[in-house]
Amino acid sequence: MILVDRLDVTLSGKKILNDLSLSIPDGVWSCLVGPNGAGKTTLLKVLLGNTPYSGSVTSNGEEVFRSHQRNVAFVPQQPHIPQGITVAEYVTLGRAKKDGWGNESANSRALIAEILELTHLYGMHKQLVSHLSGGEMQRTLIARALAQEPELILLDEPTSALDLHHQIEVLNNLQFLQERGVTIVSTMHDITLAAMYAERIIVMQSGRVLAEGDAQEIIHSAELRKAFDDRINVFTLDSGRPVIVAKKDGK
Repeated sequence: MILVDRLDVTLSGKKILNDLSLSIPDGVWSCLVGPNGAGKTTLLKVLLGNTPYSGSVTSNGEEVFRSHQRNVAFVPQQPHIPQGITVAEYVTLGRAKKDGWGNESANSRALIAEILELTHLYGMHKQLVSHLSGGEMQRTLIARALAQEPELILLDEPTSALDLHHQIEVLNNLQFLQERGVTIVSTMHDITLAAMYAERIIVMQSGRVLAEGDAQEIIHSAELRKAFDDRINVFTLDSGRPVIVAKKDGK
């Protein structure tokens, strides 16, 4: 369980997160939603343990900045990619903490091959990562995270560069992990997809949490509409699945 209590983050003199408290259960997919500037990416970086903060953020009772044994994978929107590295080499970096770079076990090599197949990257495993399209790059980032076999995976807009077909594939792969006990925390602009996959939704606005809870309840809440200045509509399909669309001209 991750517990966030009275979290404050100030960067370059600007308060980004303000007196924020929430809980993130183990083995559950929690999705952060809210407008740009709500503080979602900053919260992910705090959970990763590489952003200074005041207040308390504990993972299984230990402050995250003090814990060096956590196996946490992070998929950012704007990654730093080493020059001259191939897709297979980059994905293999996910095993470096476990095996050491260049010392991958037979089991690790088999896992990497399986993940390359799963993410439809096997045919391009020798290509340079710097030559990939935006969607291919996103799948490569996620493949590296999968290779890490993390206990917690943090994803900042994991479907932003993907077409609809690959969005569903990637989210299905993440759901596969979550069903096997991995805790997932993601940000997503597409609230409809968030409601399809995440079990919990955390609504943020201006560095605060407006609401958190079961996705199917939060999706119909007044707090979600408030976060987007009442400029969204929530419709329910015959299947019971909610669809969230922006209002046009206030309608």
